[in-house]
Amino acid sequence: MKIAILGIKGVPGHHGVEVVVDSLVPHLSALGHEITIYGYDSYCRDIADYHGARVISVAGSRRKSLEMVSHMWNASMKSRREDYDIVHIHSVDPAILAWLPRPKYGVIVTSHGQAYIRKKWGLLPRSLSKIAEKVFIRVPKVRTSVSKPLADYYNLRYQSDVIHIPNGIEIRKKPDESLLDKWSLKRSGFFFCSAGRIERTKGLSTLIDAYKALDTDIPLVIAGGGEATDYEYFEELKNCAPEGVKFTGFITGDDFFALYAHAKIFIFPSEYEAMSIALLEGLSFGTPTVYSDIPENEAVAAGIGFSFRVSDPADLAAKLEYMLLHPEEAQRKGERAMEKIRADHGWEAIARQYHELYLGMAEGSE
Repeated sequence: MKIAILGIKGVPGHHGVEVVVDSLVPHLSALGHEITIYGYDSYCRDIADYHGARVISVAGSRRKSLEMVSHMWNASMKSRREDYDIVHIHSVDPAILAWLPRPKYGVIVTSHGQAYIRKKWGLLPRSLSKIAEKVFIRVPKVRTSVSKPLADYYNLRYQSDVIHIPNGIEIRKKPDESLLDKWSLKRSGFFFCSAGRIERTKGLSTLIDAYKALDTDIPLVIAGGGEATDYEYFEELKNCAPEGVKFTGFITGDDFFALYAHAKIFIFPSEYEAMSIALLEGLSFGTPTVYSDIPENEAVAAGIGFSFRVSDPADLAAKLEYMLLHPEEAQRKGERAMEKIRADHGWEAIARQYHELYLGMAEGSE
């Protein structure tokens, strides 16, 4: 089928939703779909063949407050000039214009979270995000969510039919530990936190306060930055971080995955997520993991990691201390996590679930 993907900044993906789409595209193409991705011209360029898909960059407003809506409007209007079978919108906020595209079999929207919960947003953006959520419930032919707790919330709150399709990860071998040399690190000799974009909901203040409370000389490595980072907050973190905390900035590739794979403990303190790829990746390497006990994280990591009370640095410090004192238990959980995540969250299986939905949309329109 001919499928247009709207609502994302583009590919290659560096954060969040873009990574999800980037990872799905080769598998959807392999299943026989003709994929066209409409991205921001400030983020991507036109590409005739990107892992089997076509990429079209779309102009929009350079004003941050108008950027998403203007791109979504322009992408929707462009999509109407082509005979698409399905339009797949990723993220709820762009779905505020889900009524605009005109595909043959209908529109599908995937929720990657409730953006209005994020602390950095003002009253007007949060209000528009809440309106977009109502459009998400009422307009698309099919609705999905990457988070099981969030799908349950939608279904209870709106008596709707939102299907849970989780995020996946690329199954990787552990990169060589020699890649740690550039940060003067040794295998199992550091704590690691992957924050992606640095912002207040990532729980990094909680993490740093917990680290200060620990009596340890084990360094704490925090990776993150780049697109959509709150740089004022980032500077606050750097200024309050004690000796032993290393900020790598935004990194990718084997350098990045070597930190996941060879850490003593992976720490995921986020205050809000839908379904975090970072958490999946940490668990997939078998690294003992401690995570905040928000429902979205519990849905992924319960029984295969150690949870702490969200935003509670004392509880996080206590859990880290426990894991250091009980390394064999921590390692056993890490091994179970690797088995479970690798079995349940490969991208090929996730893409097939979307493929089945696309086929069902076509059959339901005949």
